[in-house]
Amino acid sequence: MSIDHSFIIGSDGVNELKLNISGLDQESKDASELKSNIFAHCSNTGAPRFTCQLEIGHLKALYQHLSKYSVIRDVSSTATGRFVEVGANHEQIMRLLEHADNTSLVLALQNVITNRLTNDDINTILGRKDSLTKYQMMFDNAAQYNEPQWQAFFEQNEWLFGYGLRYKYLKIIQREAHISHTDLNGSNDVITDFLISDSRFTKIVELKTPETSLFVNRKNRADSWRLSSELTDAVSQILAQKANWEIESQRENYNSKGERISEKTYDAECILIIGSLSSIDGSEREKEIKKKTFELYRRNLKSIDIICYDELLERAKFIVKSAEIIESAIGGVLEDDLI
Repeated sequence: MSIDHSFIIGSDGVNELKLNISGLDQESKDASELKSNIFAHCSNTGAPRFTCQLEIGHLKALYQHLSKYSVIRDVSSTATGRFVEVGANHEQIMRLLEHADNTSLVLALQNVITNRLTNDDINTILGRKDSLTKYQMMFDNAAQYNEPQWQAFFEQNEWLFGYGLRYKYLKIIQREAHISHTDLNGSNDVITDFLISDSRFTKIVELKTPETSLFVNRKNRADSWRLSSELTDAVSQILAQKANWEIESQRENYNSKGERISEKTYDAECILIIGSLSSIDGSEREKEIKKKTFELYRRNLKSIDIICYDELLERAKFIVKSAEIIESAIGGVLEDDLI
């Protein structure tokens, strides 16, 4: 029994377009041997207009192309979306999302979350709220926590480094990394609090505590304030670490798990986490002078980013708050869908 594999594509009232696939009634054969024929003939008289024979691969390509459009793919769709072409470029995608209306943005995020996030991802997001609460508690009671305790906290919560001060995602490679050769008696070993990376290049992190003073009680000339020795010594320390790591990184290095450190080191960036801006005291004028002095100082340091604990805390709050807004918005959309 022969099966008709013809399909009328459509008619404009004058001509009718029909598709036929030949070779399907024969025994199993290679798909590349199948042929598709498109016929056009007069709707009234049946007189042929043209015949076009295509490879089956052409139909596959057409099917894949048309499947991109929801208005074609979904038979119940009655309206189109707004089609925008973007390359594989993060900045282009971010610009597109920034100009999207709230409903479109939420639906897009809902689709990504539904299809991309695992249970582990969701648990990680929820765990950040607890970590943020602990961070706030430790910061509010900073006198009770020493540097090793802050090291342990950051090691457990590397997301607090966020996307770096330049929005590059950072991960911890090694805590208390030994980044130099030692003398024969084992002395003069240079240790940094964290060796981290953005998956391509290594970076050095040095921690002090929120209690570390940024200034001494003495004003300089030229409308500036004298920085504390704790701050300037920390900068000198991290510069020494950077110099030693530039040399040590050129040989094979492994972390505590025995994994080779594959990230490269070229003029390594350094991050110093120290003190808190909220601890700056004095009169209103004195506070402004101190803030200006500190800002000018850290902006003019080459390859060293200085961030205070309360600044890092505010960034962490922003990361968690953004997740809560998205979570709430998606929840609202899902509730509306159920009504």
